[in-house]
Amino acid sequence: MKYLDECELVSIVDELGVGIYVADSRGVTLWVNKVFEKISLIPREEVIGRSLRELVDAKYFSNSATLSVIKNKKPITISFNTKTGKKLLSQGKPLFDEKGNLKYVVNTIYDISNIFSTHEDRKKTNSVSPIEYGIVAQSSKMQKIFNIAIKASNVDLPVLIYGETGVGKEVIAKLIHYAGMYKNYPFIPINCAAIPESLLESELFGYEPGSFTGSSKKGKKGIFEIANNGTVLLDEIGEMPLISQAKLLRFLEEKEFIKIGGTKPTKVNVRVIASTNKDLRKLMLEGKFRKDLYYRLSTIYIYIPPLRERKEDVEVLAQYFLDHLNKTYKTKKIFSPELIKLMESLKLEGNVRELKSIIERVFFYSKSDVISLSDYYESGITQKEQHTDERDGLKSMIESYEKEILEEFYMKYKSTRKVARVLKMSQSGVFKKLKKYKII
Repeated sequence: MKYLDECELVSIVDELGVGIYVADSRGVTLWVNKVFEKISLIPREEVIGRSLRELVDAKYFSNSATLSVIKNKKPITISFNTKTGKKLLSQGKPLFDEKGNLKYVVNTIYDISNIFSTHEDRKKTNSVSPIEYGIVAQSSKMQKIFNIAIKASNVDLPVLIYGETGVGKEVIAKLIHYAGMYKNYPFIPINCAAIPESLLESELFGYEPGSFTGSSKKGKKGIFEIANNGTVLLDEIGEMPLISQAKLLRFLEEKEFIKIGGTKPTKVNVRVIASTNKDLRKLMLEGKFRKDLYYRLSTIYIYIPPLRERKEDVEVLAQYFLDHLNKTYKTKKIFSPELIKLMESLKLEGNVRELKSIIERVFFYSKSDVISLSDYYESGITQKEQHTDERDGLKSMIESYEKEILEEFYMKYKSTRKVARVLKMSQSGVFKKLKKYKII
């Protein structure tokens, strides 16, 4: 049996379609492939033998997946900027020796620069504003989603993304577009709930000159024609009227449409991604969403779980937002461990978007370089807003509020005796409840 020698292996890895960046357990760069050099515009001679900490400090990279993997011994996905102006996505994974000690960190690198393109670039490509926040996640659930998104980026199949408000559905849609075969063509989102039913068809498919009263004498191109060879994101697809659903289904089947007032079909090559926070199966049972359209759209189905179901992502996201604020305002603020623990306990109904808002508020109200629990409470974030949910029932609401009170006072006094005195409880009662809620 013939085995690959080292030169052959390096040659193969050099020709992979993704960047590869390998570091040792101390974060020292050992090797990068040619694809990394090409997408980062950084020669390998400038990074090999140098630590990632040194390279971050020297502003070669704005962030490092390797450093996070070394710290937490867990895989992570994170976006970062290079000194050459590129925006890259890194999926860092730890490799352990037979004794369980970290030996290497291997990063797969993707070019996602167009997700964060400039205003002028977006005008030229009919794209939209950059996403509100970068890509960063540590949970296995999100690692799986990123892998599916990257795999989906190189096939021409419809995608349906489902998840609560603020989980990052558009972020995943943009990753699918910009990481693959459509990245050099337009990405155009359209909110199906924001456009009146009477105008939705003309927005999607366009119309011929003088098709209806008030229409342009020159006619109008629709979104699908403008986005030819690119991607259209149909956000809030559950709000699309049934008549428009029928025409969308025909377009997905034939990749052609007839403009309003027209007679000839227009054929285009457009990738369709749909997203929703509604339960489409329930809407189907109610007769509000077509079954055939659902099955056509959900060829690739991606469910993004809420942040409260992937607690491992809270700290890395919070740190990401804080790092951005520190760089913007030339500060060096950090979170207290107690505040991180509290943030991980929040329900965060607004998910990543809500967490970002909380970080910005506590940053503003903080009095020192250590952002503490007192800064959180003084920022005006209401306890009820963060810890209760009408779906939980009265008992759960009461327990949630009780946990918050106990946590606040225990963090303040660091003594069960003092907490018992202030709350007029027995010390043993306080101790039992602290154990119950895993505060101690």
